[in-house]
Amino acid sequence: MKHNYIPDPKIINDSITDNILSHFDKVLYNKKNDKFLLSVSGGSDSVLLLYLFIKYLKGDNERIIISYINHNLRNDSDIDESFVSILGSKLNIETHIRHLNPNMMPKGASVESWARKGRYDLLKNIMIETGADWIITAHHANDQAETILMNISEKTGLFGLGGMKEINNNIIRPLLPFSKAYLMNIVKKYSIPYMEDSTNSNNNHKRNFIRNIVIAPWLAKDADLIEAIIKTANNFQDWQNSMLYFVNDFIAKNVFPNRNGSLYINKNELKKLPVLARLCVFQVLTNSIGLLRKSDVENIKRFFHKDIIGNICSTKNDYVLLNDRKHVIVKKKEPKETIQLELKIGEKCNFGGYNYKMNNCVDNIFFSEDPNDELLDLSVIENKKLVLRLWQPGDKFRPLGMNGNQKISDFLINNKVNIFEKDHQTVLTADGQIIWVCGYRIDDSVRISDSTKNIIRIKRKYNRV
Repeated sequence: MKHNYIPDPKIINDSITDNILSHFDKVLYNKKNDKFLLSVSGGSDSVLLLYLFIKYLKGDNERIIISYINHNLRNDSDIDESFVSILGSKLNIETHIRHLNPNMMPKGASVESWARKGRYDLLKNIMIETGADWIITAHHANDQAETILMNISEKTGLFGLGGMKEINNNIIRPLLPFSKAYLMNIVKKYSIPYMEDSTNSNNNHKRNFIRNIVIAPWLAKDADLIEAIIKTANNFQDWQNSMLYFVNDFIAKNVFPNRNGSLYINKNELKKLPVLARLCVFQVLTNSIGLLRKSDVENIKRFFHKDIIGNICSTKNDYVLLNDRKHVIVKKKEPKETIQLELKIGEKCNFGGYNYKMNNCVDNIFFSEDPNDELLDLSVIENKKLVLRLWQPGDKFRPLGMNGNQKISDFLINNKVNIFEKDHQTVLTADGQIIWVCGYRIDDSVRISDSTKNIIRIKRKYNRV
């Protein structure tokens, strides 16, 4: 559509607009002084959203910021970018343009999923940069219907049937209750300019297929289709809220954080929940409500059903579940520390989330039952290089009180250390020899004896932020 004519938003004045703005009042009633970042693609929905916001804020354009994300997936995307820039300039609204690079798309990734994630990541960055309080998108009822049908096809479970929420974290979708046809009445009446996305007719994209091949002919036979889907979605969202009420209560009573960043779920209590409720617990803990794909949902269900101690389940959102003896443990995947850190007497250092300190022990010599507080014979380690590192396969030491050496891996297994804690287990070495499996046992070679003249006290304290 030609865009050399950009009408004044003040001319929009009719009962349909009043109805939409009345809904804005309900959604934005406590946000009267907030700043809004509008995602404007140049299409009819997003341009209308911009016009409605200008009208709603009564010309207070300083509280509006426009963002255009160029996905660089179309040859004509630069034309849309130019249109949004012109629109922002003529309406005197701060405008930010950002670009995605398709060459950075991972192999085998869905174009739609990659574009969506990249778009929201950039929007969040702009929100932070500009000090905006909310990201506003132009999703409407037809988009909601498409999303729900897509979720059904991807087997996202009951949470997927609820579709998009009108307010979700810092994202608001104030047009969600209104159909495309309803909104287009305003666009057509006032000749609001917009651009047509040339890829909307490409049915190789799943969303376009659902829109053009599934919904369009269905809607032609049933004018109430969109309204019916929206009502169903609202019912499922009510169900979700009920489920979340009980799940959050369960989490408060039965989930405990661990120092290694893991979340420990009481397994006996978890088993009492239906499988779907267990799945919901995981989604709440990992902030993935409605985001899990079918492969993750099925894998997690199998994980709960098998109930095998030591069994592990990895998800595409970079979380791992471990079936331990008394707990199901949830942990975010993170890279192991590969560095080594020298520890010197009289100095402090931080390694693996712990503060370490070694001091000469002159007075008040006492043995602590705390496994993070140990006494060592100074003569054994004096003039040796002391290094903190993660244990490695093949590492051995002689546990205090034992006659022979033991593999670190066997020692940790015997002490019932789970795989998450095992992966991040630190050892202290003296010229390469392990003298302390930190937090568990010192090597027998550094023990205090009757012949010990000088003692070193080493302590570590958890310091993970």
